[in-house]
Amino acid sequence: MLTEAEILEDELAAQQQRVVPEPHPLCVMVRNLRKAAGLSLAQFEARTGIPAVVVGAYERGDRVPPLSKLDAVLRSFGYRLAAIPIDAEAVRLPEDIVAELRAIADQLEARDSLPEVLD
Repeated sequence: MLTEAEILEDELAAQQQRVVPEPHPLCVMVRNLRKAAGLSLAQFEARTGIPAVVVGAYERGDRVPPLSKLDAVLRSFGYRLAAIPIDAEAVRLPEDIVAELRAIADQLEARDSLPEVLD
C-alpha cells in the first residue's frame, strides 16, 4: 500500500510527464494575426465575438476551433480559408483549375501592364 506522500509524488511525476499539445498551425496563425494587429484577447473577443478564454485555449493548443470559427476569424482580418494543393499529385476539382488559370491570367495581365524600366 502506497503512502499519501508516495501517491502525491506519483501524481506530480505524472503531471510533469504530460505532453502539452502543439497548437494547430491555423491556431498559430490566428495568434500571430492577433498579435500583429496589436489586439489583446479582450479586444480580439470584441472584434470576433469569440470569448477570450476560448481564443486563449485555441492559441495554447488546448482546443481546436471548428472551421466555421476559423473562417470567421480569418475573414475579420481580411483573409479567407482555402485549400491549396501541396504538390502536382493533389486531386484538382474543375473549379480549382479554372480559379488557378484565372489567377495566372491576372498575374500575367498585371505584369504586362507594368511600364518597362529602362536600364
